[in-house]
Amino acid sequence: MKNIVALLFLFLSVSSIAQISRKDMTLFYRCFIMKNSFKLQILSVVLLFISGGCSTQWTKAIQRGKISSEAFHENVSVEIQKKLILVPVTIRGKQYRFLFDTGAPFSISSYLQKEYGFKKVSSGSIRDSDHNRQKVDWVQVDSVSIGSVAFVNQTAFVADFEANPVISCLGIDGIIGSNLIRHCNWTIDQEQKLLTFDSNIDALALKESVSIPFETDHQYNIFIDVNLGQARVKNLLLDYGSNGSVALNKEVFATLKEHAVLGNTFKEKGIQQTGIIGESVVLSREITWSDSLRIGHLNPENVLLKTGKTDLIGNDFLSRFRVTIDWENKRLYLSETGTQQAISGSFGFRIGTSPKNGIYIQSVTENSPAHKKGIEPNMKVTKVDNLDFEKDHDFCDYMSYEPGDTVFLEVVDAEGKKREFRIEKAVLK
Repeated sequence: MKNIVALLFLFLSVSSIAQISRKDMTLFYRCFIMKNSFKLQILSVVLLFISGGCSTQWTKAIQRGKISSEAFHENVSVEIQKKLILVPVTIRGKQYRFLFDTGAPFSISSYLQKEYGFKKVSSGSIRDSDHNRQKVDWVQVDSVSIGSVAFVNQTAFVADFEANPVISCLGIDGIIGSNLIRHCNWTIDQEQKLLTFDSNIDALALKESVSIPFETDHQYNIFIDVNLGQARVKNLLLDYGSNGSVALNKEVFATLKEHAVLGNTFKEKGIQQTGIIGESVVLSREITWSDSLRIGHLNPENVLLKTGKTDLIGNDFLSRFRVTIDWENKRLYLSETGTQQAISGSFGFRIGTSPKNGIYIQSVTENSPAHKKGIEPNMKVTKVDNLDFEKDHDFCDYMSYEPGDTVFLEVVDAEGKKREFRIEKAVLK
């Protein structure tokens, strides 16, 4: 995932996977208004699941594992695809592609589990970013190596990465997740396409970086606080497994609008299919851009904000910085890469696929070029530029395609008639 706001406008959250309790717990939001400023405090509740059929609870199982080396400094070249970080790993002498994801536990594909038969240590349920639920097995992976460093006896949940067509097109074999990441310190430099992990932090090298504390939970997720105008928004998930920017729940988003922290917003409506389980859900969200988000003294411009089910900071935002995760001291270090983002032009539609609909328009943003041309959700898509889905192209061809500033669409409308459109990118106003 390069320009998501353009044709894809994809918000892929493989991550933000939370465990499910037998009884849903309530999230509390408190707003305090004091003089001319106000403070938002988001109390995040990570839902738990106590496994019923195995002797070991998943919360204990993910505490297992270690690193084979006591002192190390490793650099690994990574691939950036659709604004997601893909890392080469080795399991039993074979190389695989794993997603680097601070917002989900360590995971392997059902294919790898079938091939290697790792020992099952627990079972439970997961909830993905679309809040779909599914039962999973947890297994113990005896060794997974990144570079020359072996991570030993790591607990992973087994996932079907073919269930969501977007994830399937990425061709990943697993997730380098939070319970594995917590074993050492990491520096993510996406400008150089380099992932560095160390047993120790070089404080001298980080003295020019902005340092902020972070909190963690039983799943080793990372949560940070940010400022939006005069508002303090607490406990946002640091989520490298999302290629979106910043997502806030509707209550917080509405409060920020009420206090004029956010300006004009636009509505996107239709269907989304972003979670690892792959089930489609109804989409109705607001989007806007802001110059008022601050982390420490960092104040990046043109930050895309959206309403979402999980409060998080995704990689569309994080890719602007060189980020070091200091697990020993629970601190993040951020330094700007010098790349500022302008508000990108957008076509204003997203395309998805399903067995029932084929390749179709999933959602449309109001006042966008697509909306003004009459594009509507659920229209079947037969062509995108030279991609012909009725002949020799498929959804993965579309996922790897980068259109120009104008795109040609051939769609089938609700009456079964084929219609052609040429749509030019534009900044939403």
